[in-house]
Amino acid sequence: MKLLVTGGAGFIGSNFTHHWVKKFPQDKIVVLDKLTYAGDTDNLEEILAKIHFIKGDVCDKKLVEKLAGNSDTSVHFAAESHNTRAEKNPEIFYQTNVEGTRAVLEAAKKMRVKKIIHLSTDEVYGSIEKGFFKEEDADNCLPSLTADYPKSKALADKLAREFAQKGLPIIVVRPTNNFGPRQHPEKALPRYITNIFLGQKMPIWGEGLQVRDWLYVKDTCRALEILIKKGVPGEVYNIAANNQPEIKNREVAEILCQILKINPKEWIEFVPDPRPNHDFRYSILAEKIRALGWQPSLDIQKQFQQTVEWYRQNPTWWQKRKAEAEKLY
Repeated sequence: MKLLVTGGAGFIGSNFTHHWVKKFPQDKIVVLDKLTYAGDTDNLEEILAKIHFIKGDVCDKKLVEKLAGNSDTSVHFAAESHNTRAEKNPEIFYQTNVEGTRAVLEAAKKMRVKKIIHLSTDEVYGSIEKGFFKEEDADNCLPSLTADYPKSKALADKLAREFAQKGLPIIVVRPTNNFGPRQHPEKALPRYITNIFLGQKMPIWGEGLQVRDWLYVKDTCRALEILIKKGVPGEVYNIAANNQPEIKNREVAEILCQILKINPKEWIEFVPDPRPNHDFRYSILAEKIRALGWQPSLDIQKQFQQTVEWYRQNPTWWQKRKAEAEKLY
């Protein structure tokens, strides 16, 4: 198999590339990445000799078309993904997330790529007070989205489904809140972990009652493998751990305190929520991917522990990103 992986030097993209190289060393992988603040060849260091890396913009239609012509499968991760950055510079989110996706889809159509995996997010559904969203609910949710990041991803999904209706073999994938190795310290979990390593408190927004479904990135990679092998073109698949019981943001910090054997009262700090319309609860069903044989690894404590250990063992990696990330807040 010949894979084109856009955004393959970012968080989920690099974890997927590591997964695929280890599992299918005979396959040829081309990684396209612009190397913005969130993408770095550091994330691919151990496998750079086993892949073909190209620095470039997913919005460069000629480049994407050329690369698509030499692949039979495109896995599209390239995206801007941080809500706080979207508030400061929404234009780049629509450019990368919508127009970049358009470039990937048009190239795949022209070059007759056999399968396209488009990475979306559970944020396209918005918040839900009780129950779960299903894959078919997203279209009804789009008008109620207020933040630019989920709006841009929802518009990209709409594009993908339009291409699918015209016969392009594309699968839209909506995972929940990923965490694990190589996640930029702008995101909540690595921000908490690295703060502790620096002797600083974990800042919990508001009362910390927001609910997210925490999905280990290696579980996401296994799900993507299944979808590449067995997923039905034209379908949308949610990927969720469906944590039971549900985990509030303040409980994430408390779990970290347990792992690191520190006192929550001394290491947790409640601060005003900087997002006035902060979504309260995300929750989606993932029955379709489970029907294909995927199951999440449900030992969340162990996964958090492995994540803490990765950041402990890779201080140089996160230290050079930490200062820039904190400027957001």
